[in-house]
Amino acid sequence: MFVHIWRMKGRKKRAEDYEKFGRQVTLPTLKKLDGCVDAQFIKVFEARKPEYLWLVYWRDKDALDAARTNAAWREQIKKFEAGKFYKTIPLELVCETLASFETPGAEKPEKPKKAEKAEKAEKSEGFVRAFPATTAEGQ
Repeated sequence: MFVHIWRMKGRKKRAEDYEKFGRQVTLPTLKKLDGCVDAQFIKVFEARKPEYLWLVYWRDKDALDAARTNAAWREQIKKFEAGKFYKTIPLELVCETLASFETPGAEKPEKPKKAEKAEKAEKSEGFVRAFPATTAEGQ
């Protein structure tokens, strides 16, 4: 899975408009794009000036690349830029997820069944019986 992260420092006078834009335009646009698994629009809590993060989760890099050429994505970017919501150019990162609590789609290993456990125990006992412990006499 890939995560597309945006960090944006917003204009104080445009903060409410940007938050509305994020909820009403950006999130619905992302939801429609094939391969977009989830998106989080986050406001930095302790920032003196408005600061926001977007964490957008993609099935894979190909899905992200395809989204960037999608007409709906490009239209949303044009609206964002026209809104003049940001003070400086947003920081953009593309990251690959290495691990998580639960990776969607990943198969979980099955627990061994009781019969398999018993079979393993028998095999290990057989190994012990075939090679008894060395004693002082058997050295």
